[in-house]
Amino acid sequence: MFILNKNIGLFYTLISVVCASLMVIVVRLLSETVNIQSILFYRGFFGFILVVLFLFKINKQQLRTKRIHIHFVRSVINAFALFFWFSALSTSTLSEVSAIGNTAPIFATLLAIIFLKEKIFLSRFFAIILGFAGVLIIMQPGFTDISTGYYYALLASILWGMLVVFLKDLAKTENFFAVIFYFQLSLFLFFGLFFFNKIELLNQKEFLWILLIAIFGNLSQLFYFQALKYKDVSFVTPFEYLRFVLITFLAVIFFSEKPHLTTYLGSLIIFIGIIIISLDKKIIAKRFDFTFKN
Repeated sequence: MFILNKNIGLFYTLISVVCASLMVIVVRLLSETVNIQSILFYRGFFGFILVVLFLFKINKQQLRTKRIHIHFVRSVINAFALFFWFSALSTSTLSEVSAIGNTAPIFATLLAIIFLKEKIFLSRFFAIILGFAGVLIIMQPGFTDISTGYYYALLASILWGMLVVFLKDLAKTENFFAVIFYFQLSLFLFFGLFFFNKIELLNQKEFLWILLIAIFGNLSQLFYFQALKYKDVSFVTPFEYLRFVLITFLAVIFFSEKPHLTTYLGSLIIFIGIIIISLDKKIIAKRFDFTFKN
């Protein structure tokens, strides 16, 4: 029991990684029969329903906000990020997409320097260069035809990096539940409005898959948030790299994927960049959650 209590932050982190990885696998399986627009809509709908269930156990005052416009902008950016992310998962090999997705903390660092006027330290600059180098090694521009999914994954990572700016601002006045609640509500409404003519009816099996996506996505956020109560992002972020390892392993089993050597090399370089950033205690990402991409 003592050992568990001492490592509870790591335990929550690993559970979050497992849930996020399983969600990716289910999205890929479901995308074989259901279009991405429908998956996104139902993901938002059931995710919102699951959050609403907690309304009976919390103080409704936690939902009060004078910054609904910031919630809206943040949610729209996250909606586009999810669209590109789910599109990447359905069009390219999961190992490559997952590796590129790991660059989100690096893009967050770059954007924090540009928009939040963070100081440019040599370690951060080096980490950013490593991140871009890792992506180039995986994508191999000029040597092979670049999969559209790679671009989607890269766009998703850039957008997740942008979210740090908004999360930093929201964290000054908003609590975690309000952020999640308005995010899920906006996600459901946003995808319902823009994809209403492309939403497909689900059969029983597809309904269960969608429900699993919503459950895994919400649990991943919940456990990650719990992990941050015990450990800061400098500890948690490197362990998120295990998501690439687990997704690659599951992709080999379920989809018979054969990742290229360049994928492992590029992802290793990206991981080194993440480690450098994680060791920098002054980075803006220290207090903020990157897993709102789920």
